[in-house]
Amino acid sequence: MSQAVFLGARLDQEVVQMVEDTAEEEKVDKTKALKELIFLGRKQYLLEKYRTLYREGQCSLDKAAEKIGITVTEMMQEAVKAKIQSEETFEEYRKGLEHLSKIKN
Repeated sequence: MSQAVFLGARLDQEVVQMVEDTAEEEKVDKTKALKELIFLGRKQYLLEKYRTLYREGQCSLDKAAEKIGITVTEMMQEAVKAKIQSEETFEEYRKGLEHLSKIKN
């Protein structure tokens, strides 16, 4: 378990209201609500960042998934939702799966 560290920050009233609303809706304290909002926001930020990098051919699907903290299958679903066409051929994909199964065994 990691040790908690105090981080002071000035927040706009709009952000404070979001934290308070979330705390009330989820019936948790404001600290827990803020942590959850930061976590979800970071995850969304990474998803958008790596989806763009993948679309531009600057990042592989598996590397994007690893950086975001999701499975390759989940990243594939995200790519489909974003209407990103893969440049990979079926044969390349099949060879990748074969290689992956060898690594796992």
